[in-house]
Amino acid sequence: MKSTAKTPWIFSFLVSSAINSIQHMKAYFSCRKASLPILFALALVFGSCSKNVSMTRLVPAPVTVPAHVQRIVLVDRTKPQSEGLAVIGGIITGELPFEVRNAVQATLSSLQMTLNSSPRFQIVRSTERLPGGIFGQMFPNPMDWYTVEQLANRYQADAVLTLENFSSDFIITDQKRLIKKTITEGKNTRQIEVQGYYLEGLATVSAGFRLYDPKDRNIIDQQRFEKRNIWTAEAETKAQAMLLLIPKADAARAVGEMAGAGYATKIAPMYAEINRGFFPKSKTDPAVVTGARLAEVDQWEQAIATWQAALPGVDDKSGGMLAYNIAVGYEVLGSLDLAKEWAGRAYTEFGLNKGKNYVTTLNGLLQQQFLLEQQMQQNSEMK
Repeated sequence: MKSTAKTPWIFSFLVSSAINSIQHMKAYFSCRKASLPILFALALVFGSCSKNVSMTRLVPAPVTVPAHVQRIVLVDRTKPQSEGLAVIGGIITGELPFEVRNAVQATLSSLQMTLNSSPRFQIVRSTERLPGGIFGQMFPNPMDWYTVEQLANRYQADAVLTLENFSSDFIITDQKRLIKKTITEGKNTRQIEVQGYYLEGLATVSAGFRLYDPKDRNIIDQQRFEKRNIWTAEAETKAQAMLLLIPKADAARAVGEMAGAGYATKIAPMYAEINRGFFPKSKTDPAVVTGARLAEVDQWEQAIATWQAALPGVDDKSGGMLAYNIAVGYEVLGSLDLAKEWAGRAYTEFGLNKGKNYVTTLNGLLQQQFLLEQQMQQNSEMK
């Protein structure tokens, strides 16, 4: 995806989700543990044929970090072993030392900010820059456990998360093509096509992360993240186009931020937005639209009661709509088990195929919820 933003793409999503969440409501998942917080932002999008509800839900991370890890210290371990090797590395990759250092700092800042957006961990940043990786494709030997324990004790942390290696590349390609140019003639403007240059700048960052657990003397996770992004520019001359293209150093910082944010989502539960559609009306049962109107103003309990009251004696088509809508309502309220029950009834009692598919979706969400409870268990106990 093309972008000219200099801040990580995930920040915009997280900030937007947080604002929407505050403006609407807070709910609690009651399927298994009522104490497990799940935040819902209810934003209804209306159309003539369908309605949708948007929910911002905390989802589990791909990696489950042990419950005793509550506070993590971030450490920069990309300092070259020697100045000579740093010069050689710069010659090979074409990177200037300050460019690498700035991109590394941007990567760590993005990692810290994204982890802080999750309720799972407390994050602190170390002041040390330790010797470690030089080239982005190679992990250095792990730190010795004495050093890991010293860092953890110094920052009162339960785990040490290091950026072990980092490298970036920026490749520019150009081609001649017709471009649009705006011509001003008095008060009038018009566009014409002229011969010009179109440039693409492809920035790639490779960043290696390790998460050390000093208590169990175990490396919880190790992964090299590679991220890339493309920027474009066009002008009548190649020199003009180069001036319009993002500078190499800025591109490295931006893609480094993407790598940091990306790794954060691997180890910490994050808020993600999902959309769920429901039926707004029925030709044979006015209760469908009555309940939908209640849902429009976030009165989901009343909407569910309206839909349930209309079920006796209803035809199969409207019955399927009502049962399906009830299922969506219970999901919005945080009751996945009840949502699954009513989605199943929409299929088994009224033959609505969407109900069967919804059950499959809800089964996946229930599995996610169980994993999330494990990942958030220590946080809940501390509260």
